[in-house]
Amino acid sequence: MKKRVLILISAIAVLLLNGCGSGTDYYDDEIRFHLVDQDGYGVADIRYTCDGETVYRTDGSGGFYFYPNDDCSLELDITVDSTEDDLFIENDAAVGVADIPYECTSGLFGRTDRDGHFEFDNVDGSDICTFQL
Repeated sequence: MKKRVLILISAIAVLLLNGCGSGTDYYDDEIRFHLVDQDGYGVADIRYTCDGETVYRTDGSGGFYFYPNDDCSLELDITVDSTEDDLFIENDAAVGVADIPYECTSGLFGRTDRDGHFEFDNVDGSDICTFQL
């Protein structure tokens, strides 16, 4: 009897553990881009929001998640310096994403170039750049 109870408990534990997620907080239709600097390093802890939803922070690779056709705003604060840093938007394959329209509260606007580069100006305070993804 004890053996059957032990087997039953083991089977239930296996089923419960199989139901656990992989730890990712995004869905299959979400896309991930990365905010990287001129040296190719991800810029972490940048606040962002997509379509006015919850405020998140970029992960260790500079990753930020969005759905197709979202407008995502990145708050470029003292973490980066527009007089020293160049920033780029890259995909998961570390390739720059070109032609993304953007507009910043500093008045700068345009489209990302072929390397994913965009202009921002946070000399007088945080610059919030909104990308039409």
